[in-house]
Amino acid sequence: MRSNRLVLLIATLLVVVCVVAARGLAPGGRTSAVGAFGHGPTVVLVHGLGSRATHWLPVARDLARDHRVVLVDLPGHGLAGMPGALTIAQAAEALDRAIAAETPDGESVVLVGHSVGGLVATAEALAHPDRVSALVLVETALRPQISDADRDALLESLDHDYRGTLRANYAAFGRDSIQGEQLYQEAAQLDSTAMKQWIDLAVSTDMSTEARALRPRVLAVLAPHSWEERETWPAVAESLGYTHVPAVTPLRIPGCGHFIMLDRPAALASAIRRFARGVQAPVVAVR
Repeated sequence: MRSNRLVLLIATLLVVVCVVAARGLAPGGRTSAVGAFGHGPTVVLVHGLGSRATHWLPVARDLARDHRVVLVDLPGHGLAGMPGALTIAQAAEALDRAIAAETPDGESVVLVGHSVGGLVATAEALAHPDRVSALVLVETALRPQISDADRDALLESLDHDYRGTLRANYAAFGRDSIQGEQLYQEAAQLDSTAMKQWIDLAVSTDMSTEARALRPRVLAVLAPHSWEERETWPAVAESLGYTHVPAVTPLRIPGCGHFIMLDRPAALASAIRRFARGVQAPVVAVR
């Protein structure tokens, strides 16, 4: 069984590498679709801050059984270039170009974003609602989770001790210290100037009011550290900025850290598949 899974993983990676080699950078060198495989309705997967498209591969392989799956790089990540001054709106427009390139017939997609990638996906759904049939936000807060003073302190700390501050923050993202260190090592390979811009956006962007205008159905998928077992959804929705989202379904997946796609890929793929089909998700995923 392990050898079969290894063969499947290698085959999937080869597909992604071949697609990348054939396409190169997306128009404008900002956001690029780095891989597309499978057949069926299109699901677009967007990674988060300091992450990479390949983090989605366990989920993508599952979804590709009955969906066409597109992996996307955000600006400053992977093959995608970085503008001089980054905004969420610019990142969303770059994402829109990538989606348009992958859906030339105008098909609307199921758009899935992780963490800050969810903020970009939300901005895309607001700006181009006809492109997005359903929106899945994985571990995404629609409003800042730290105060202005703490944000300023974080940004100052990044200027004085970039690697130490980055390591401390990514350690908190991991399900354990080993994964946290792996995530840090990957993020540390990216350009520090680009990372600082993204971190500033991640801790200062508030889309909770704009989200009132979202037209697609929204699935909010959260890990236990974002939605503790004893917390009610209304309290969590208020904290994370989902209170006024018109049609939101909350889903708490236990047994994972911030990177749900790495820790519980089968549960996340199942949730995305069910939501894409219009099936109501349970409030808490089955273990």
